[in-house]
Parts: sequence; C-alpha cells; structure tokens
Amino acid sequence: MKIMNYWCKFLCVGLYLIVFGSVACQGQKNKKEVVYRDYTHMEADLLDSLKRDEVKTLFCGVHALRQQAQQVKENTPVRLVPRRAEKKKLSPQDMIEGRRESVLTVNKYHRAMMGSEGVAGWATAVVLSEDGICVSNYHVFWEFLDSTAQLNPRDSIMFVATEEGRVYPISEILSFNKAADMAFFKIDTRGDVLTPMPLGNDLPAGMGVHLLSHPEGYPYAYTNGVVMRTTTSDAKDPFTRRMELTVDYAKGASGGPIMDDCGNMVAMVSCIRAIFYSNQPPYSQQMNVKLTIPVSSFRRLIQ
Repeated sequence: MKIMNYWCKFLCVGLYLIVFGSVACQGQKNKKEVVYRDYTHMEADLLDSLKRDEVKTLFCGVHALRQQAQQVKENTPVRLVPRRAEKKKLSPQDMIEGRRESVLTVNKYHRAMMGSEGVAGWATAVVLSEDGICVSNYHVFWEFLDSTAQLNPRDSIMFVATEEGRVYPISEILSFNKAADMAFFKIDTRGDVLTPMPLGNDLPAGMGVHLLSHPEGYPYAYTNGVVMRTTTSDAKDPFTRRMELTVDYAKGASGGPIMDDCGNMVAMVSCIRAIFYSNQPPYSQQMNVKLTIPVSSFRRLIQ
C-alpha cells in the first residue's frame, strides 16, 4: 500500500513537472521580442522620402493650404463613419502595438534659406477613417485658419507620416472648432488603406487613461495616468469641456489620442497649465495640469 502511494505521488509530481514545463516553454515561445527602434534618423529619412520624384508632385504648399482653409467655416459637419468602440480590455503592450498605425506624426518641411533644408516634427494626428480623415488640434493649424496669422517664410510643406516613414500630403482642412481646439483634415493616402482609431466615450474622474504621442524628440512615446477632473469654462458651450489628466506629455504631443483601457480614443491632447507657488521669483513650479478635449466634442461635428 505504501509503495502504491509512493508511486502515485511520484507520477503526480512527474505530470506536474511535464505540464508546468510545457506551459513555461510555450510562454517563452509566445513572448514577443523587444524591438529597439532608431528614431535619430527619422526626420532625415522623411526628407529623403519627400525628395523622391514620385512624391513631390502630390504636395501643395503652405500658401495653397492656407487659401483652402480660409474658405472653411467653423463647425462644418464632417462626413465620417467612425470605427466602432472595442470592448476587450488590452494590456498596455497590446494597446501600443494595436494603435500605433493610427497615430501619425505631423511635420513641416523647411526650405533652405539662412540654413539648410530639413524636416521638423510638429505635432500628432489621429486617423479616423480608412480613406484619410484625421483629427488634430486647432492650434496645430491655426496659421492656416486664422486670417491674421503670418506664415513662417521657411515653411514650405506640411504633411503627416507613419512610423515606417510613409509620407502623406495634407490635401484640405475639413472643419474646426476653436473653442474645442480641434481640426479635422484630409490626407492623400496615395492608395493606402489606413487603420482608423476606434472612438469611445467620455470618462469620469478616476478612470485610467493611456496616451501614445510624439513629445519633441521622442516619437511614439507611451504614458498613462487617470482622469483628474472633468471641467468646463462655459456651461452653455459644450465645446469648452475638458478632461484634466495626470498623463505626462509635452510639446509635440498636441493632437495625441487619449485612450481608455480598451484602446478606444476618449479624448485628445490639447495643452498644459502650470501651477506655481508664487507669481513672482522664485516661482517654484509645483504641478502641471494636462487639459484634453473629450471625444464628445468630435462627435458633435461628425455626421
């Protein structure tokens, strides 16, 4: 009897080791390899892409884009069927991999004048449709939309690009709302079918949020946090609503997508307000409040 018990225990331990070892090996096989990307040549590579003969003719200059934008009326409805919200919760890793194709860099091409020609990263934009409707901030395009603005004489072309360096011309501004700091625009996809970002719903204070954006010099940077407050500066104007977050971002992240735990876009980066201990030296900055535009503002213009 003792011998049988011994062998039973031995077999159970053996089976456990076999099953556990198999699962562990499978886990190792399924583990994704960490990819280290070199972003230091990103702007130089984009400049090379712009100078290729087959691409040059697709771009309109900043003056032509400004002329077109001046004809657009504020709150013009945008014809768009947004991608349906996802319901499955994603890990941050899966969210980054699944949404990065929907997040574009907004760039400017500077012609050679006092210095050499070059490309500079400017902001972030989000793809909303397969055929190239995107959204970013009003302040990203303000020099085209505000008739009193002066164009930088070095600016020649404004365009968007993917992480892989595929460049797309901005063909027209579709709509905007200054109070909501948002602007819809269309790009020439050059025959590509883009991956739109699914749209979710506004979130209350305390909910977790995620951001994938391009703070200056750090493209495709991921940060997370929570909704700190939901506020408005004018109860009668829904476009003045803001979601204040603890997510970290900086200039260049303008227009970046704020996502819920399922990877749905629930807001868009707008600006930062700094809180100082004193309004005179030494100022002693204490806190940065991150203001974002809730997705309900987008939906008001989407038809």
